Amino acid sequence: MGQYVRNLVRCLPRAAPDFEFLLLTDRRLPRSIVPEGCRQVVLGLGLAANSQSVSRFSYQLHSVFWMNVLVPGVLARERVDLFHGANVVVPLVGRCRCATTIPDLVSMRVPGTFTRFYEFYRRQAVSVAARRAVRIVAISDSTRRDIIELLEVAPAKVTTIHLGVDSSFSPVEVLPELERVKQQLGLPNRFILHVGAVERQKRLEPLMVAAAEILGKGLIDGVVLAGEEGRGSEDVKRVVAELGISAQVRFLGYVAQESMPALYSLARCTVYPSWYEGFGMPVLEAMACGSPVITSNTSSLPEVAGDAGLLVPPGDSEALAGALERVLANERFRNELISKGLARAGQFSWDTCAAKHADLYREVLAARC
Repeated sequence: MGQYVRNLVRCLPRAAPDFEFLLLTDRRLPRSIVPEGCRQVVLGLGLAANSQSVSRFSYQLHSVFWMNVLVPGVLARERVDLFHGANVVVPLVGRCRCATTIPDLVSMRVPGTFTRFYEFYRRQAVSVAARRAVRIVAISDSTRRDIIELLEVAPAKVTTIHLGVDSSFSPVEVLPELERVKQQLGLPNRFILHVGAVERQKRLEPLMVAAAEILGKGLIDGVVLAGEEGRGSEDVKRVVAELGISAQVRFLGYVAQESMPALYSLARCTVYPSWYEGFGMPVLEAMACGSPVITSNTSSLPEVAGDAGLLVPPGDSEALAGALERVLANERFRNELISKGLARAGQFSWDTCAAKHADLYREVLAARC
């Protein structure tokens, strides 16, 4: 969602030069990030600016205060016509019309992904936003169907707008850059890659079982997981240890954005066997970098991958192992996936995404007249 907001901010002033955009933030951003046609308004500087030093619970309380006390004051003072809550949350009260983006309903579809408190908080925030907003943006048709079904929202109220992929994601062919990232991250020569938080909804245990089989056949030298360790990561590490492949599995944690294109380019393939995703950004990024993709046949993932990815049922380690062997042992098929992936990624643009948001804003404002 950080990429979503950052790219909307970058592209919206171009897509709608007739609008004035206010970017409400809890910390001051560098001027280079805020383009012409967008004015930054900093609210609640203090606790949020040093959020790493406070508890998650305290920060969540601050977020509630920020959205429902500080934001409405600015909206009234600036006479804002439309507020867009880019990650679900909108003010509970106020005269300003609101739109919201609901990226997924994972807390409803996959209970236990987060702590009980956060799942309760998320469900309440989603329900309130769905009622309060005049329009809802879903980032995939899959999420749109979930919103209509689970939140009982009128279909006409929900619009699908797909995300884009940043132009920095492209195949890296410069050998010094590839070698730099390989050495910096301590990567094996031949590896399969998973990108995203290591958490329960990703269902990574079956991937580890499949990877153990592929390692045993000598098709790869290791498995690399790039992403922060979330709820359920210990279960993955336990399975890795039980399989006896701890030495071949590398948990990188967070990887800087500038290193990601080279990481994707170095991987023999990218595997994203998640049980549920609102969109599945790593699938798109991998394809844009020329990495063949294996992903799940559920939720939004077939919608994003199209015919450019190899789809398997999540949780099926035998199907995963078969898909991995097919990609890794058949260079012709691997190259076909790469070509299809590059073409598929080219269909997703942040400029198009921003233009569709601008169209939605115009519809809301016109309906107000």
